Amino acid sequence: MAKPRIVVFSGPRSTIANNPALVTSAKGRQDGDPQLDGRVDHLVAQTLHEPVIVRIKKFSGHPLEEDAKAVYHDDGKDYWEVELSPEDGAYLLPYMARRADGSPNGRPFEDADARNPEIDFGGRQSFFPDASRLFADIDRGLGGRGADGGASLLDKIADYDFVRALPPAGYTQAGEVAGQDFWPYSPRPIGKFPPMHTLARVANTVQQALGSGKYDGAIWLEGSPHLEETLYWLSLLIDTALPFAGVSAQRAHGELSNDGDRNIVDAARYVVSGEGAGLGAVGIVDEQIFAARVFKKADARPGGYRATGGHGGVLGSTKAPIYIWFKPTYKHTSTSELALPKLPAHVTFQEYGDSEATVSVRIKDADGSLRGDVIAPVHIVKYGHYMAEEDTNDPDVEVDIMARIRRGVDQEADGSFQFHGFTLEAAAGSGSALPSQTAALAIAAFSGMPVVRVGRGDHEGPIQTTPNDLTIEGSNLDSTKARALLRAAMLKLGRLPKARDPRNPTPVERAATVTAIARYQSLFVTH
Repeated sequence: MAKPRIVVFSGPRSTIANNPALVTSAKGRQDGDPQLDGRVDHLVAQTLHEPVIVRIKKFSGHPLEEDAKAVYHDDGKDYWEVELSPEDGAYLLPYMARRADGSPNGRPFEDADARNPEIDFGGRQSFFPDASRLFADIDRGLGGRGADGGASLLDKIADYDFVRALPPAGYTQAGEVAGQDFWPYSPRPIGKFPPMHTLARVANTVQQALGSGKYDGAIWLEGSPHLEETLYWLSLLIDTALPFAGVSAQRAHGELSNDGDRNIVDAARYVVSGEGAGLGAVGIVDEQIFAARVFKKADARPGGYRATGGHGGVLGSTKAPIYIWFKPTYKHTSTSELALPKLPAHVTFQEYGDSEATVSVRIKDADGSLRGDVIAPVHIVKYGHYMAEEDTNDPDVEVDIMARIRRGVDQEADGSFQFHGFTLEAAAGSGSALPSQTAALAIAAFSGMPVVRVGRGDHEGPIQTTPNDLTIEGSNLDSTKARALLRAAMLKLGRLPKARDPRNPTPVERAATVTAIARYQSLFVTH
C-alpha cells in the first residue's frame, strides 16, 4: 500500500531549518591554531567519501551493557565489525574543513567568523535551502532516536516532497540572491526580511501544490516569531480541505535540546492521522495543536506559544494518539470567502461616495495567480495612555498617520500600490483611542483606506462595536492578525469609497463609507 505523501514548504528566517556554526574540529587544528576549549571534541553530521570498515568497542553503547553481557552473543571478539558506506547517509564525525586565507594550510573555521565583516561574515550559510537534509537527519536519528530505540521516524509516516516557497537559504552559485530568492536571519548584519509582496508568492505556491491532487497534507516551516502571521494568511487564502500544519523551533537543528525535530515529526503524524478534517491551518509546537487564528509566540523558549483571544484556541494534543478536543467555527481554508480560487480576477469598487462610478483593479494574472503589487501596505497605529502631546482632536498632530495617508495617496497615483489600510491597536475593552488619532484615521477612511480597530495586547474578547462609526471592529484578533485579514479582505472588496474632501465629507459620502465598512465587518465577524 502506498504511503501518504506530504508536501513540505520552506519558509523564511526559519530556525527550525537553521544549524549551529560549522567549527573546525580539534582534530582538524594544527600547532599554532587557536585551540578549542573543553575536554572533548564536537561532532558534525557528514557523509563518508568512500566505504570503510570500522571496529566498534563492545559494550560501549551504555554504561551498563557490560553488566548485562550474559545476554549478549559471544563471538569471541572484543569488537563489532561493520562496513559503513556513503549510501548510509550522514554520520557524526569530526569536522575537518579549514578556511582559505592565502596560507598553505588555511586556518580553522570559527563561530566568530559570522560576526566578522572583513571576511564577509564568514561567507557561508547555516540554513538549509529546503527541508530534505533536515528530514534525512531526523530519520537517521542524528538528533535523537524514537522512544522505541529506532530511527526512520518520518519515513515510517509518509513520503515527502520539498518546496522552496520562501526559503531561508539559497544557491548563490546559481545566481540566487539574499532578499530576492531566500531570506535568512543570520549572520545578523546581512539578514533579510521578506517584503509584503511575497505574501502573493506564498499563496500562489501553496495553492498550486495543494490543488494538484498529489498530496494528503502539508507542513510549513518558518521562523518562530513570524509563523503566526503566515499561517493565518494561508488559513484565509488557501482553498483546501487537506490538513495543514505550521511548525517552528526555538532552537536550531543540531543544537542541544532542539525542539524543531520533534515538532516536525508530530506535524507529520497529525497530517496522516485523519484528525485534521475541518480544522484548517494549525500550528503544532510542543505537543499542542493551535488554531491558526489565535496562534501566537509569547516567549523565545520551548512552550513559549499561547492561544490569544481569551476563549480557547488549543484544539488538541499530538501525544499518541492525536487528540482533537475542539474545532473552530469561523471560516478558513476551504470555507474561507477569501480563498484564492474564489477571488475575482478584477476587484471592482465604488470610487467616490457621491457617485455610482466604479474602479476595477486587476488582482490576478492570466494564469490565476495573485499579483504581488495588490498586497496592501497596512500600517499599525498604537494607542497608549499618557502619549498625547496635548489635549486636542487636531488630526495633524498625528504626524505618522498623516504621513502614511499622504504616502498612500501618492502610491495610488503612481500605481505602485492600489490599496492601503490601517490597524488601530486601541484601548482594551472600550476600543477607544486619542481624539487626534480618531480624527486622523477618519481622514484615512475617507481617503479610501479602511481602518480596523482591535484591543491592545492580547485582547480576551471581541472589541466593543460602535454602530455607524468609521472603523471595522476586529473581533478578538490582535493587531498582527487583523492586518492579515484586512489585506485579504481588500482583495475581495477593494478600497473604501473616497470623499472629494476627506477632511470634510458630505452626509452622502459618509453614508457610502459606512455602508462599505459593513461589508468588511461581515468578514471580520466570520473569519
